[in-house]
Amino acid sequence: MAKKADPQLDASVRMLVLYGPEDMLKRAKLDELRDALTVEHGEVETFTFDGLSATLSDVFDELRGYSLMQTYKAVIVDNADEFTKNHRDALDRYADNPVDHATLVLRAQKWNKGNLDKKIAKMGAVIKCDAPKPAEAAKWLAQRAKSEHGVTLAPEAGKRMVDHLGTHLTALDTELAKLAVMVGDGEPITADLVDSVVGRSNDESAWVVQDAVLRAMGSPRGGKAALEAVHDLIDVGGQPEVLVMYFVADLMRKFAVASTMKRQGVPAGAIGKALKLWGPRQQLFMTALSRLDPDTATALFRRAAQRDMRSKSGLGDARRNLECFCVELADSV
Repeated sequence: MAKKADPQLDASVRMLVLYGPEDMLKRAKLDELRDALTVEHGEVETFTFDGLSATLSDVFDELRGYSLMQTYKAVIVDNADEFTKNHRDALDRYADNPVDHATLVLRAQKWNKGNLDKKIAKMGAVIKCDAPKPAEAAKWLAQRAKSEHGVTLAPEAGKRMVDHLGTHLTALDTELAKLAVMVGDGEPITADLVDSVVGRSNDESAWVVQDAVLRAMGSPRGGKAALEAVHDLIDVGGQPEVLVMYFVADLMRKFAVASTMKRQGVPAGAIGKALKLWGPRQQLFMTALSRLDPDTATALFRRAAQRDMRSKSGLGDARRNLECFCVELADSV
C-alpha cells in the first residue's frame, strides 16, 4: 500500500498536531503553515509555550485574546503530549469551537490517538513526522543540496551520508552544509569527500580517541593536556597518527552538527540520539559543547577537516598536523 501523503496546510487550519522524532519535518510543516497564514492574514505573531510548565490558562488566554497589533496568531505548545494528557477534555471542547484569529499548534514526540484527532481533522491536521527510509533520505539530500546549498550531490555520496549518519534529517542537512562549503564552484560533493569527512559515530576506536580529547578540553591545562592525550594514544596506545587525526576531525564534525541543532532549539536528548551518544558519553560531550558557540564549532570542524585531508594526502607530517590542531583547539576553547 502506498504511503499516504501529508496534507497541504493552508490558512483554514485552526489546530495542527506535529508529532514524531523528526524535528526538521516538524519545522518544515510549521513553516508551510506560517507561509499560508501570512499570505492570508499578513503579519503573523508567534507565541511558544513549554507544555511541561505552561498552564491551560496560559495557552487559552493567548489563543482567545486579540493581539494589540490586530495580527493573526500562531500559538505553539511544545512537549504537547504531556500537556494534552493533562488537559484533553479542555482541548476537546476547544476543538468544537476554535477561535478564528489564531491557530493552535501542538508539537510532541509521541501522540495518543483518540476522539480529539477526529475533531482536529475537520479544521486542521494531525501529521506524523517520522524519520524517512534510507532511500528517501538519500533522495531528499540530493534535492536539498540543489535547492538550499546550491551544489550537486553525487548519487553514491547521498547513500554514503545516510550510511554514516543514519536518516535524521537535521544531522544530515547540517553535515551537507559543511560539505557544500568544502567544494569549489561547480564541483559536486563526491562519495570520496563524504568518506574523508563524515565519520561513523558508533565506532569504539573513535570513541577512545574522542574521549581523550574531550577530557583534555575540560582540563585547565588546555593545549598541553590535549597534546599529552594524543601522544599517549599514538605512543602508548599504538594508534596511527592519520587515524587519530581522522577521529579528532570526526569529533569536530559532531560539535558542528550538535551546535547547529542546539541553536535550532533541538533538545539535548535528541542531539545525543542523532549522534548516537548515550549516558556518560553524552554528558561529557554536552559539557564540552556548552563551551563552544556555533561559529567556533564550525570553524574548528573546517580546520580539523583540512588537517585531516593534509595528513591523508601526505602534505606535511601527520603528527605535526595533529599537534597543530590541538593547539588551535585549545586556543578556541
